[in-house]
Amino acid sequence: MNVTDWNAIADAYSEIDDPEGRAVLTFIRDKLATLRPKRLLDYGGGDGKFAVLCAETLPLQEIVTYDPAPRMTSLARSLCADFKQIRVSETIEEIESGIFDVVTFNGVWMCLTSREACLDVLSDIARLLCSDGRLVASVTHPCFRTCKFSNYSTDFNTRDYFNDGTLFNVTIYDENRELHIVDTHWSMTAMSSQLNESGFVIENLYELPRSTNGSSQHDASLWLVIVARKL
Repeated sequence: MNVTDWNAIADAYSEIDDPEGRAVLTFIRDKLATLRPKRLLDYGGGDGKFAVLCAETLPLQEIVTYDPAPRMTSLARSLCADFKQIRVSETIEEIESGIFDVVTFNGVWMCLTSREACLDVLSDIARLLCSDGRLVASVTHPCFRTCKFSNYSTDFNTRDYFNDGTLFNVTIYDENRELHIVDTHWSMTAMSSQLNESGFVIENLYELPRSTNGSSQHDASLWLVIVARKL
């Protein structure tokens, strides 16, 4: 099973209509309004849509968005061009350490295919955060991977729940297109352990119930949001 080439699917992913994705990003934007950060880093920010959402609605001094896929970075530069408070970074090395009040990490954890990669990224985020800074991470809920939602389904098998690092196929679709990506499964235990090892303590967990009107899974939650504080 090949991992996802995000450069190859960046344009299609950016154009797909994803109401469930919008719902979780709006939820996180509202959480940021209560945290009131001055500087925000969107790590793995893709095409920059979340950076723009925050720039339009929150009184932030600076927003930095970074994505490891060059095509995503190119899309973000175009989308964010009219917002003076947004800076698009091409590399993680050029981002100053210890200055961000909050780092958001939306839908990225599932793209990391090894425990070592998870620890490396989380340690990078801890380095970039100021003292007592917050990490706000959204992940597809590991307990509900077998559920089918209005525009999201997987081939994950429940028997693999405790097999951390298991790859599984994801299908995302709207009325016009269908995308196939490969994600990595991390259990709740694994994510908690990785946070602890990287210097974080979990403050809150938020499960977004009935995250879409069209879902046949009324008792399932597609998105889990984790708020963790840097120790």
